[in-house]
Amino acid sequence: MTADSNAFAAVQQLSGLTPEEQQYLLTVARGEGFYGLGWGNPSPKTVSDSQSFGLDPMAGVGSKNWGAVQGIASAGSFKHVDYHANGTPYVGIFKKYSSDAEAAADVARILLKPNVKSALASGSLNDAVLAQHANGYFELDPKLYLAAVKKNYDTLVSNLGWPRLLDIKGGMIANHPLVFGSPSSDSARSSSTVLFSPLENVEWQKTLEETQSLLDSTIGPLDGKKC
Repeated sequence: MTADSNAFAAVQQLSGLTPEEQQYLLTVARGEGFYGLGWGNPSPKTVSDSQSFGLDPMAGVGSKNWGAVQGIASAGSFKHVDYHANGTPYVGIFKKYSSDAEAAADVARILLKPNVKSALASGSLNDAVLAQHANGYFELDPKLYLAAVKKNYDTLVSNLGWPRLLDIKGGMIANHPLVFGSPSSDSARSSSTVLFSPLENVEWQKTLEETQSLLDSTIGPLDGKKC
């Protein structure tokens, strides 16, 4: 099984989610840090900033933290460098989970607010992104976030053979061209003990670099709001 299919299996364990909500949850989690598989691949900036606080930049390995969620979970917590909206680093306390399903449920709790659910029921990626923005899930230009969401959604449709239940329609974003962000200084930030083949590692790293360069322009390396 691939990382995408493993993560989807975890999402399918959650009760009460519509197929559209399952798809969107997985799409966002893929872009947030590849289902918790990026904590073991810190960028030079993360390493440097961690060292300035006396932190282990690899502390999140094995945490199963899908969405940079702060707090304490069933398996405890770990300290990791995080960033304020203005880019200033600080020490954050992040959750450790006992299972991927638990991690997925926590992201679903934070992500799938009523206005997001309503947007997904209408099949609109645009409106779902706008609802996230209104909820304070991320800051700055929603067009950047939408570009990353669209890219990850298209990849999952291809990789998992999904029916295309969501599309770019509705909302104000569709009336404007998508603007891509600048390259990220932090291409990955969550972890797992899952081992990849060399080919999977290459594909995973490429995906992280591409999608996180977009998301970092919008939410910062870690936004500190997911709690």
